[in-house]
Parts: sequence; structure tokens; C-alpha cells
Amino acid sequence: MTKITILGAGVTGMTIASQLPKDCEITIVGQHLPGDAPSKDWASPWAAAVWLGTHDTNEYEQKLQLDGLAGLRQLAERHPESSVRKIRMREIMDTGSPDQVWYQGKVPGFRWLSKGEMPEASKYGMTYETVVITPPVFLPWMRDRLEQRGVQFKRVCVGSLKELEGLGHDILINAAGLGVRTLADVKDSKVQPVRLQSAIFKHPTYREGYVRRGDNYYTTAFSHLDGEVYVGGVIEPGSDDVNAYDDKRQMILDRAHENQPDVFPSTDLKKAGFVRDHASWYPARFRKDGGVRVEAETVGGQKVIHAYGQHAGGYTFSYGIAWEVARIVQSTIADTRSLQARL
Repeated sequence: MTKITILGAGVTGMTIASQLPKDCEITIVGQHLPGDAPSKDWASPWAAAVWLGTHDTNEYEQKLQLDGLAGLRQLAERHPESSVRKIRMREIMDTGSPDQVWYQGKVPGFRWLSKGEMPEASKYGMTYETVVITPPVFLPWMRDRLEQRGVQFKRVCVGSLKELEGLGHDILINAAGLGVRTLADVKDSKVQPVRLQSAIFKHPTYREGYVRRGDNYYTTAFSHLDGEVYVGGVIEPGSDDVNAYDDKRQMILDRAHENQPDVFPSTDLKKAGFVRDHASWYPARFRKDGGVRVEAETVGGQKVIHAYGQHAGGYTFSYGIAWEVARIVQSTIADTRSLQARL
């Protein structure tokens, strides 16, 4: 039996575990585990958790994203208790051109918006069917399913991949997210934190998704289909500040009101149904720095598969990365068995 250790118990690590061969012995290790008390020291519980195609991307990453959508849509259809639900998304673009939208015609229900369906100042827009996830529900649900399958979870805090070799695995999967910056035998400084301040509003009837992008601004409203709407936002690359600031909170609501006055008819926080701030960070490896990293290498004698670097897309890339890692694992197992047979 092949023994596999996965470093990282977030959405990436757990989704990978769910797609590995069932005859593998799998252990997921991490400093933070699903079911822990809320902590902003890791990213998965605080994500917007909606599938959005990343515009600045290459064909390899585009495939990972489409595979991610396919896997999440399967969950929405077969396991609605996971919190994965289908919603209609509307994207409004004030920058770029339609030919940059690589997912046109590749996602369900895609169509371009007419001028009458968009703000006057916008360049173009589209609508399509996507999925939204509620992380506080999804993460414990996924852990429970994995444990029922025999996957073990262990709390560890390590400073290097080498510290894990005593677990006796055949393959180590590195899904450590921002932790790859400080792992002594990885030290990928190209991965950086990106601060994200958003807000949660109560709205029992809004059941869609909306995003408007400009050169230096954006606004979002994603219904989690539970009566709450995730509204963004502010993005600051290079910062892991998790404080929420009054002026930015008001700016978030002002933009939401400007773009969807029917959904947010007031710029007064109380009247708009403000529930709480949602300030966090996520790890990113931008395209100019190499983008998503999914590859195998030998590190200090250990067979390691790296799986990290997705920009604002832990959930968007989840199943795509998981399927790619599973393919590498199966190839590694086959190569090992072939070598043993020859010996």
C-alpha cells in the first residue's frame, strides 16, 4: 500500500486527498485543521469561495480552473449538504476586451450581455452559471467524508519538509499555501499574502453573483444562498493585515449600492443589513512569478509533489489541482512498481 502525507489541511490539501486512489494510506497534517475555532492564520475558512475564471492565465491554468468547476458542479448536484450550490453570475468589465475572456463558451449558460443589461460606462459583460461555497460548512463536511474513508488528520507545525520524513510516507504532497515561504527546503518567496477586506450583509432574497472589474477597483456580491451576501472589496498585495477599516467598509457598501441599487438600496450600514466584517488574506503566486505550481521533485530524498500558488482561487482550482496531483501520484506508483518488477 502506498503511504501518502499531505502537508496542508485547507481546501487544496483535502480536495487532493479526496481524489487519490482509495488503496492509498493517506495522512493530512497541518498546524490548522477543519473544525478548529475560527483563526485568521490560514486562508481556506475565509475565502469568498466562488468559481470565477482568472483572466490573466495560461492554457494549463485554464484547464485546471475548468476541471475545478466540473468537480464543484458534481458536488452541487450530488451533495448539496456540502454547501456547494449553483448560482447565476454576472460579470461587468470596465477594462480589457472580450477576447481575454478565455472561458466564453466553456462554462454552462455563458452569454454576452447586451448594452441595456450593463452600466453605461462599462465595456462589456457576460453571465453564466457557476458555483458558490460556504467554507465554514464545506471544510468540516469534507474532513468528515475523508475520515469516513480512512484518511487521518494530525496537527503538526513544521519548519521544513524534512521534518516530516519520519512519518514513513512514500510520497509527500506539499499543499502548504503561504507556508511555502518559510519551509526551509522550499522557501518560495514568490508566494505572497494578499489582504482582502470584504463585508457580510443580510439579504434573504438575493440569490445571484455579481462582479464588476476596473483597472484599479472591483466590487462583488456573492450570495451563499443562506440569507447572507459576501460583498467586496479591497485587495492589497503583499499585506497580511486582517484588520477591518471603517473607510474601506463604507467604500465597499457605496460601490455595492452604485452597482446594484435594487439589492443595496441604502448606503447606511444598518439599513443595508450589515452583519460583520470579513477581513483576511490569501496566498498568491502571480502569473509573472510562475503562477500555479503543480510538479514533482525530490527534496532531501523525499518524493514531493508541490501543489500551491493559485491566485485568489483555492476553490476555483481545487479539483483541477487535485486531479493533476492524482495523475502524478498514479504515474509515480506505476513507475515504482515497474522498477520493483524489473529488480
